[in-house]
Amino acid sequence: MARSRRVLVTGAGSGLGRALAFRYAEAGWRVACADIRLERARETVELITGFGIGAMAMRVDVGDDASFEALRDEVLAAWDGVDLVINNAGVASGGPLLTASMDEWRWMLNINLLGVVRGCRLFGPILAEQAEGHILNIASFAGLAGPPGMAAYATAKAGVIALSEGLRADLDGSGVGVSVACPSFFQTNLLESFRSADPTSLKAATQLMRDAKESAAMIAEAIYRGVERGEFLILPTASVRNAWRLKRWFPQRYFRELMRKVRARGKST
Repeated sequence: MARSRRVLVTGAGSGLGRALAFRYAEAGWRVACADIRLERARETVELITGFGIGAMAMRVDVGDDASFEALRDEVLAAWDGVDLVINNAGVASGGPLLTASMDEWRWMLNINLLGVVRGCRLFGPILAEQAEGHILNIASFAGLAGPPGMAAYATAKAGVIALSEGLRADLDGSGVGVSVACPSFFQTNLLESFRSADPTSLKAATQLMRDAKESAAMIAEAIYRGVERGEFLILPTASVRNAWRLKRWFPQRYFRELMRKVRARGKST
């Protein structure tokens, strides 16, 4: 009898992380649910184990080296290996580059970019030694889109895309796959962590999230299917795929369309 595959999800206590944990559990994977708030990770585990799937809750602060190292050790002690690592945990911020404080930049880059670096550095060698497995990094379409008013967040997510490209090249031929997912706004509770000195940015982000048609479960399903197909760049919705094609082939037209939509949204709020 084949063993159940094993997945680690950071930020599994809510939002997309919880939805991904549910989706992999539904597919029969054993799930390690890690979150900075252990009680939320335990809530996810309780919901998963109610369906008869093995899961465990762990605490991790992805912005802290020692905390992530402890998570790695805990996972290896429980499983002696892992098949998929999902670097999902993150925070939100908004505001123009010229007004974002250096504290906001350090906070954002340490969690949303270096948190992914930590996950890749700590689990990448384990997967390479196994000569099999996969790393999935959750970025954002903001890292591709070049939007106004999201300087620190978009830069961190663009960094996640770049490091995923480099990791993919480094691991080529090792048996380990790499994917990076770039969803746009969808219905989630990411804004609980929101920081900004610009009072209008939270209002705009809240409106965009409220208007989103996709739920976290829908995004998780698209990402799950993309990883199963072995895709590197996972653009989980048609609107994101269309925007990416427009930017890639007609960058000036894309920029004009982007700014037109931004101005129209500003007039309607």
